[in-house]
Amino acid sequence: MKKILLCLVAIVVVGCATTNEFTIAEYTQQSLPSVALFAKTPEVDFEQRCNSFTGDSLLKYCHFDVVDYRELHRELANSDIFETVQLGNEEVPYQLLIASAGYVEEGVEEIGEAVIAGATMMLAPLTTTRDIHIDAMLTWHGLPLKRYQFEFPFTSKVNLFTPPGQAEQDLAKALAAKLIFQLQRDQVMAPEYLYKIIGASDYHQALILPESVGDYVSSPVVLASHPLVGAQVRYVHRQFQFDSVDVFVYPVPSWDWQDPHSVQVREVGRVREEMALVEKEANWQALSLSDEISEVWKVRGKFIPVTRLSGYFLAPDGERFDTHTYLFLRKDKLIKVRASFAGVGRNRSEVEDFAKGLIGKADVPSESKFMVKVRENWREKLASN
Repeated sequence: MKKILLCLVAIVVVGCATTNEFTIAEYTQQSLPSVALFAKTPEVDFEQRCNSFTGDSLLKYCHFDVVDYRELHRELANSDIFETVQLGNEEVPYQLLIASAGYVEEGVEEIGEAVIAGATMMLAPLTTTRDIHIDAMLTWHGLPLKRYQFEFPFTSKVNLFTPPGQAEQDLAKALAAKLIFQLQRDQVMAPEYLYKIIGASDYHQALILPESVGDYVSSPVVLASHPLVGAQVRYVHRQFQFDSVDVFVYPVPSWDWQDPHSVQVREVGRVREEMALVEKEANWQALSLSDEISEVWKVRGKFIPVTRLSGYFLAPDGERFDTHTYLFLRKDKLIKVRASFAGVGRNRSEVEDFAKGLIGKADVPSESKFMVKVRENWREKLASN
């Protein structure tokens, strides 16, 4: 009798100590944009492999949808890597569509453990080892960017003392880490990758701006998260690091850009709207913008149309900042030069001298394949209305 009790105690101790067996991929703290998580209908090849495996033997079987998407959503969100993680939100630009399958092949050992687990009323653990197959697709506004197919082993151990849902949580934890690791490794959510895949302009290679203009030195090109916003280059004063001028280069948000004056004036309206939005978000005390002025400059022997918008705003603490924006059209791109400054010592003429020094040496990428398609869609919508 004592021997039987000791055996039962041993089984209980083992049962309490059982944990699932899986590995966690190591990823960095590099932040990633917001993403929405979706379940994905298995692709034909993914589905055929699973069905074929099940048909090979009575001891082999494959199940779809082995991942709990709510648990996966929780693990991705808790990683603090993504700006936000949402479940099934179509409005989020980046979306991660995932299909999953679990492959199990039972042998003598697995059958024996099942018998023991049943005989001890689940005091002894029931161990199941599965090969988890994942088919994931990263998209941007519905455009496929990268497909991932990988697999990893996952061993679940369940007994009478196992908390409900523990296997689902651990599987989601393992998958979340693997997804983050691969997204970071391949840089597939970086603007550079996005621009390349969808055929947007290559600003790093085709954008030509002077390395310096007067006392201002250029910083590296920074791509916006959306190709319609383009690229930004900040010029910083050699001596006074707080003194800077920003240069933005981006596609004309229209299918028609033949008339520089009308394009630039139309863009001034967008600039006004942007600054009014910033006024609210930044809690400025006031914003005052004058009427735009359009003229033609002669720079390096060429006549260049330009439109200027000037004014001032009062910061939350009441400090006044003068602000000046110059707009140019080059190919299908707008070049926007903007500077805002407080106090004395700087004036509009300095910003204008900078703009003249820059525009005379600037060149931009030609219309991209991405913008050709976008503008075709705009024309079709206009024609149908």
